[in-house]
Amino acid sequence: MLFISTTSRAQGAEVTYIHEDDIMNQFTVMETGAGSLKPREYYQLMHKSYQKTAAATNKLSFRLENQVLTNKEVPLAEKVDSDLVKREKVEATNIATRTPGAGDVAWMMEKGKIESKMNTFESNINKIVSYGGSSDDFKNWKDIYNSLDCAIKLIRKSYLDLGSRKKEYLAIYQDIVKRNLSLTGQLRYWKSLKTVKQAQQKATKIDRQSSNTVIANNAMRRWQNAMAVDGFSK
Repeated sequence: MLFISTTSRAQGAEVTYIHEDDIMNQFTVMETGAGSLKPREYYQLMHKSYQKTAAATNKLSFRLENQVLTNKEVPLAEKVDSDLVKREKVEATNIATRTPGAGDVAWMMEKGKIESKMNTFESNINKIVSYGGSSDDFKNWKDIYNSLDCAIKLIRKSYLDLGSRKKEYLAIYQDIVKRNLSLTGQLRYWKSLKTVKQAQQKATKIDRQSSNTVIANNAMRRWQNAMAVDGFSK
């Protein structure tokens, strides 16, 4: 049985709990295993099984057992925490090196030669028509240039590590060199073909530097001279 006495005060209320010994004994046995359950006759009659195991199955023993098991997990937890901290540093470095932008060290290293070769390639493309190539030839090579330029932009925006990014840039550079060499050979062919055609046209063209009037006057003068020699001229 639980008795409660209450004392009122101006700023609040003070409550005092007065427990019976039987209740305190049950609480003590349940929490710590110390003491005994009372009244004995009641527990023997109504809760005989609980009376036999109450002291051995108290909460304190479970708490101690749980504490022992928890302490064993501390080294593992600390190791996991340490591993996560190390991984965090690695990922922070990865983010810094893989994020597109100012941290693209690979582009800084390869930028000069890639842009130089792209400029040369574009300059050669612009010579196609003047060297004898068709407008379709120009369009096809311009599409190749645009594809390479798009590839460069995609790599610069990609989430790649330094090694992978550098590898991709070098692959693109080698492709640019290969394409430019192919175009250079084609330009030489077009230029040679155009030169041959121009030479053929010049060889078959009648060279008429004098007008018809001059030619007629010269012919008349030669005829008059011939007549004078033969005695027919006055």
